Amino acid sequence: MFERTVLDNGLTVVTCAMPQSRSVGVALAAAVGACYERDDEAGMSHFIEHLCFKGTARRPTPKHISAEIEGVGGILNASTGREETVYWAKVTRSHMTTAIDLLFDIALNSVFDGTEVEKERQVVIEEINMNLDIPQQRVSMLIDALLWPEQPLGRDVAGTKETVSSIDRAAILGYVGTHYVAGNMVACVTGDVVHADVCREIEARCAGMPQGLTPRGYRSNAEQVEARVGVDSRDGEQAHVCLAVHGVSRADERRFAMDALNVILGGGMSSRLFTEIREKRGLAYDIHSYGEHFLSTGSLVVYAGVDPARLDECLEALLGELSQIRAGVTQEELQRAKELVKGRLELRLEDTQNAALWIGGQQLLNNEILTLEEVCQRVDAVTLDQVADVAAEFLRSEYLSLAVVGPVQGVLPPRLPAP
Repeated sequence: MFERTVLDNGLTVVTCAMPQSRSVGVALAAAVGACYERDDEAGMSHFIEHLCFKGTARRPTPKHISAEIEGVGGILNASTGREETVYWAKVTRSHMTTAIDLLFDIALNSVFDGTEVEKERQVVIEEINMNLDIPQQRVSMLIDALLWPEQPLGRDVAGTKETVSSIDRAAILGYVGTHYVAGNMVACVTGDVVHADVCREIEARCAGMPQGLTPRGYRSNAEQVEARVGVDSRDGEQAHVCLAVHGVSRADERRFAMDALNVILGGGMSSRLFTEIREKRGLAYDIHSYGEHFLSTGSLVVYAGVDPARLDECLEALLGELSQIRAGVTQEELQRAKELVKGRLELRLEDTQNAALWIGGQQLLNNEILTLEEVCQRVDAVTLDQVADVAAEFLRSEYLSLAVVGPVQGVLPPRLPAP
């Protein structure tokens, strides 16, 4: 079970006791990500996440920051998403205070030295270049741009080389001052911890934290009336394919049925796509599907990497599987999907770091926390009719988007065949 306290300044502190654990997971999350940026400042959230590891008044260099956690055998990292930025550390129980102190220091007291800003700008641009060169990353960017054209969800989290190059220190300080405020942030600590002790440690480190809360929400339009296609033609040994439709938001109760549909379709080695595309036809080494749930929309995406000469055959097979699953799934498939979802979640939550990210993320994004047992109950409650309903609603020819990266040209809009 978890415990939750809102401090006087508005910061939410959540703990989850895991008395069997030798480690402690600490996460400090801010409700700001790529979707809260203007078009001209795309990449700002991600850039700031990088810069928070470059120095504070008390820890003036990157090495001072990293060595403090690595010197006690811990792990330190951060990530930027569409709607959140998370700083986290995993350490042994005896070093919990060090992890809390360091995370609050880098998130609240980074100096954003001008020289470090310029150096890290080049690092981020190289990260962007790297992702553009990796076809799996590039096709993921392309499918997002097709699903949400000219919208925040359609932009890459890292921004573009042009927008990152234009961000200056004044803009960084203004952005941090707006979004890194107490009401926008959640601290989560998991492991063999006492809630009151954690609250006391955190409260001592956020006394000067700016108060406030910024509005949640951004432009999003999932309306689509015809199939969309995007192709990035380039040299390579494979054609990388993403075939996608819009899905449901994380607040939509249908997300559990959508997740079951995703697992049956392409979640694991016993899924329909893996069985048909890889095992039966030998078309792809990597074939899978995944679902995403955001504030007001979501997506269901199929990925495959194939021989360019067999692209048409692969697309025909993928569309055939989508059509077949739209016609219905079996009780056996649904039960197997439920057990996979529940089992994978249970295994994931044995790790204190994963537990801190999962629990803290729920509090930050949903303002509520479902326990493992509550999630499992909702997964178990999914019916065949519910899976059939989401398949019928979302798996339609006019809702399809197709992205291809590789040595191909002239890709036609996708269309589902009759089942």
